[in-house]
Amino acid sequence: MMKAKMMFNRFLKDQSGEGFLDVAMKILIVVVIGAAVLLIMNTAMPALFQDLIDKISGELTGINVLP
Repeated sequence: MMKAKMMFNRFLKDQSGEGFLDVAMKILIVVVIGAAVLLIMNTAMPALFQDLIDKISGELTGINVLP
């Protein structure tokens, strides 16, 4: 128990780390790059996503989510 308490106190005293803005910018960059890759893949292989949508829709037929 004492070891956990010491580790927790050390964690609280440690002020190093990334700021909120840094993390937000990284997330934004990843989302933009992911959207660009998805757009390029959808343009290059439009049948790929349609096949996936059809396959998933076929598996989920007859399932009522709402009562």
